[in-house]
Amino acid sequence: MAWLFSVIPAWAGMPSYDLSDMARLRFEEISFFVVLFLGCSGLLWFLWNYVAKGIPHLPRLEFRRALGLMLILSLGMLLVLSMISGARELLTPGAWRKQGSTYHVNDPASEPLRRQAMEHLRSALMTYAQQHDGAFPPHDYTPEIPEHLWSAPDAGGTRYIYVGGNFTNAPPRLLACEPAPFREPRFVLMTDGKIQQLDTARVREALAKPTP
Repeated sequence: MAWLFSVIPAWAGMPSYDLSDMARLRFEEISFFVVLFLGCSGLLWFLWNYVAKGIPHLPRLEFRRALGLMLILSLGMLLVLSMISGARELLTPGAWRKQGSTYHVNDPASEPLRRQAMEHLRSALMTYAQQHDGAFPPHDYTPEIPEHLWSAPDAGGTRYIYVGGNFTNAPPRLLACEPAPFREPRFVLMTDGKIQQLDTARVREALAKPTP
């Protein structure tokens, strides 16, 4: 009986395997919808059989048939929602933009606000460069520039994409631009202080250029 009270040593640093944050989130979402689907199927099964007690000609419903009926109803609702989304896009083309995993309304009135925010960032970066012999900040977490200037408006608090290591006396190149989940075209700030609008393909091409 001594083996019942024996202590087995545990080695520290042993590998442990777990789901990533994204996989865990997907697993939780799938589990939620599976439980919801089974619950709705059970409710349909109960209500159908309850009504069938007062209607002799109405057949009883088995639970597996309730699952099939709920699946057909779910697919029908998905088809209706898809048709509504398609009609919305046809009636208002370009009115919605993809931002992350959701869609947001494109507001034409926000374009002056976006440009104004880029101008504020330009002023701060140019002031920094004047005080550091023409060198821009090495990164976008420098304490000399207020934190709120790095957040793009109408982008859910997403930060601007910034390219450090540039100088004012170098050939003009992209210095900062609006984040990826933004509308087309995106506002970009060049090292010569000019603010332009480029599509995502040209932004990626400019970002791929090596820093001088």
